[in-house]
Amino acid sequence: MALARIPADRHRDDARLAALLAAWPRELPLALELQDPAWHVDEVFAIAGAAGAAIVCTETDDAPDPPLTVTGPFVYLRLRRERYGTADLDAWAARVEPFLADGRDAFVFFRHDALGATPGLAAALAARLPEYAPGSDLTIRTEQRT
Repeated sequence: MALARIPADRHRDDARLAALLAAWPRELPLALELQDPAWHVDEVFAIAGAAGAAIVCTETDDAPDPPLTVTGPFVYLRLRRERYGTADLDAWAARVEPFLADGRDAFVFFRHDALGATPGLAAALAARLPEYAPGSDLTIRTEQRT
């Protein structure tokens, strides 16, 4: 799997996106993180969906509760807030579970923290989804801060 992060200074260009996706090898799953809100429109979702690419759902302290738009065969989440409490994990489990129940894979990445708390968050989220716990299609990992 590959993650393509399109930065906020790269403004929406449907033709360029379609060309990228047409050239992308279908056997390599692709997640697109589109940081400029102008990309988050139905036309772009249709282009990504036609190519089987997933739109990344990124949550930050500045953008809590982001929309979760599913365009590909899997869900890709980047949970980048400084802190997550019990209610936050409950809410994410509730949001992810219907997609897992529908047979989609979920790739959930928590932000790396200096204290090493994110593996515990990943385990706590997995515990809220016991029917999809490790050994099934639920993948929960931490990522390095960039």
